[in-house]
Amino acid sequence: MAYPPFQRIAVKTPAEAEARLRELGMLAPAPDGQPWWVTDAAYVIDAALVERVFTAATGIQQRCYAAVEALVSSGDYNYFGIANPAMQTAITQSWRAKDSPLYGRMDFSFAPDGTPMLLDYEADSPFGLAEASYVQWEWFEAWQEANRASRDSQENLIYEKLTAHLPRTGLPHRFAIACGGETMVNGNPADTGERFDAEYLAEIARELGMRPSICSMEQIGWDLDAQCFVDAADEPLQAMIKIYPWDWMEDEPNVDVLPRCRTRILPGAWTRLMADKTMMALLWHMTPGAPNLLPTFLERPAQPGGPLVAKPRRGWDGEHVTLPGQTPGEVPEAAMGPLLYQAHCPLPVFDAGRGQVHANLSVWIVGGEPAGIAFRESSGPVTGPAARFVPHILRG
Repeated sequence: MAYPPFQRIAVKTPAEAEARLRELGMLAPAPDGQPWWVTDAAYVIDAALVERVFTAATGIQQRCYAAVEALVSSGDYNYFGIANPAMQTAITQSWRAKDSPLYGRMDFSFAPDGTPMLLDYEADSPFGLAEASYVQWEWFEAWQEANRASRDSQENLIYEKLTAHLPRTGLPHRFAIACGGETMVNGNPADTGERFDAEYLAEIARELGMRPSICSMEQIGWDLDAQCFVDAADEPLQAMIKIYPWDWMEDEPNVDVLPRCRTRILPGAWTRLMADKTMMALLWHMTPGAPNLLPTFLERPAQPGGPLVAKPRRGWDGEHVTLPGQTPGEVPEAAMGPLLYQAHCPLPVFDAGRGQVHANLSVWIVGGEPAGIAFRESSGPVTGPAARFVPHILRG
């Protein structure tokens, strides 16, 4: 296997595609002055790479299921630091009810021989979902037509998988999509990434004949008599998709109502375990040496056998990650948990013409199955929220 197992090539985004990206806010400058979407480059992958990363993602997902089953069966959540009995019960009930994991994103780097290695699993957030799905596909269709590249394709069935999976989740005709993040004066979700992904999910649901509403988490209330959550209009909710981390909900005042709550919440509460980086340490503990897993430990080993990366167990998308040779800064453990330690597997580096970039390949998971590929790149070696989205082309 070659390293890295993909290429970065220069491309020209067609004018109509660039106008569409601008309309969607993808070209608005981030705090560092760079737009979210890269218009002058794409990553080229082949079918062999897709098979390798999809096989890796499928195997990891199955090992996660086995770990969750073992935890739920034991009833001991101390390994994850989950002390609240209501949250423990909610996790158990959700797993036994087979509540859908809905979506997730596995981030990979690559060993020197080209083997994909899991860096992180954002299993409780749709951050970047809409971009990886329809925005990326619209870009590809315009690029393909402009370049008469009829033999090229894209590994992107996220929309199709969501359309097939949503009816299988048990969602009723009417449900709410509740967003975290900033809100407007009237309490509605502001124009944020959470809102963008919520609108995409709502659009798919409407195509399926459902009637979703979008609100903020602040607008969700509790009906004591009905024993369920209510939406912004105080209407009882049979179900809710929340774009808000379960570990944050764990600290909310109404966490104690979860075990008796009649509102079905997706992604299921059991995904709280998969979204915690502690899961990677548990997987390594249960199956040391398993394919596509990096050695990961809750405590720094006395003899690590190689350089280690330190990261908070509930940190999000590169937050407070410390690379070998760096001194860890102060980590807000109350919010993010203590540090864990993972073998260092650097991201592939490419020359972007204006400097080096570090490439992160992600596999999007829908309903527990691989659904598509996305790339983000950053000027530094850690992929954070400001990392730029780069479209991909499937060739050969």
